[in-house]
Amino acid sequence: REPLQLGPLNDRADRADRAEGSNDTPSPTAFGNQQREKFGSKVVSSVSLQGMDVDEAPDTRQRLSLKAGTTSSLNSRASKRSKKSLASRISGFFHKGQKPVVPDFNGQWICVSTWGLDEFLKEMGISYVKRLAASKAPWPSWEFQQDEDKFYFCNHTVMGPIKEEFVANGAPYNTVDGHKQTLECMAFWEKNTLVIERCGPQGRFREERCIDDQGILIFKLTGLEEGQNTSWGRTFKRKSP
Repeated sequence: REPLQLGPLNDRADRADRAEGSNDTPSPTAFGNQQREKFGSKVVSSVSLQGMDVDEAPDTRQRLSLKAGTTSSLNSRASKRSKKSLASRISGFFHKGQKPVVPDFNGQWICVSTWGLDEFLKEMGISYVKRLAASKAPWPSWEFQQDEDKFYFCNHTVMGPIKEEFVANGAPYNTVDGHKQTLECMAFWEKNTLVIERCGPQGRFREERCIDDQGILIFKLTGLEEGQNTSWGRTFKRKSP
């Protein structure tokens, strides 16, 4: 499918932004500029890894300073998480006599719904045109190969396949997002939820994946930077063999 062409919508975007404003509140364009100044481009890594392009030309100096601050935070969390994970596994082994059962993500998954994306992007100060493009982008499909805590994950997106291999044991690892940026990550379990925390040039964010009683895979992404209050996510159904 050819990428969505949005050039002719610029006039409509300006009109829509003006329509959302009022005399008492800043226009959405001004609000977007304020939010971009506040958050930089923290949203880029979080959604580009999900196969969407909302890059708003972030300031290079800000990206470098964010990375310096967030990398040490992730390493500290990884060290604590690894110790906690090991302790919980040992405790579970001696108290239950067996390793806790984890969900089976194996197979191909088809996206059936998306929620909260526009609100998430709007809070980050992403423009109307970029938000519209993200909302119109084809939904992805996912592929998992899982051997207990070991994962191969492929996200089939409009930007192409985004592949990742990791072990859900709290150990740090690196992956590359849709903008070819290297992200520092760690994956671990919180009960039956697979959690991945990521740190990139634009900040930190957290992904959660779980499978409910009806067999639906639920994905949720939340920003971890101060001042971020919204989340967005998708739901997936397993593709029949």
